Amino acid sequence: MVKVKSLSTQLCESVSMTKSDQIPVHELRRLLHELKDLRPDICVRFRLIDETWQTDYARVVKLTYKGVTLADEANKQVFINDLNKVMQFELDQAFQQYSPHFHYSIDPLLAK
Repeated sequence: MVKVKSLSTQLCESVSMTKSDQIPVHELRRLLHELKDLRPDICVRFRLIDETWQTDYARVVKLTYKGVTLADEANKQVFINDLNKVMQFELDQAFQQYSPHFHYSIDPLLAK
């Protein structure tokens, strides 16, 4: 017996596959905490709303309720006051389910 998926099921699966790179802000915040605590050797870079990508990767130095402080290889600090302004991010090494050099998007509908 051959199982046939309905068109709506196929469409839902297709949509969920294309959205797999989108995460809510609270998941980004959790990831940054874990990078700081468990893997401080892994660096991240961001693209903020209406801005281009940061040039350099940086490690997580400090997290606040809304933002993050990063430091690059030259120990230059970068402050992001509000993680809700992050459009995309990428890691320089694999960590958990995250692949290196892959652009993950922050889904504004999942932000709250």
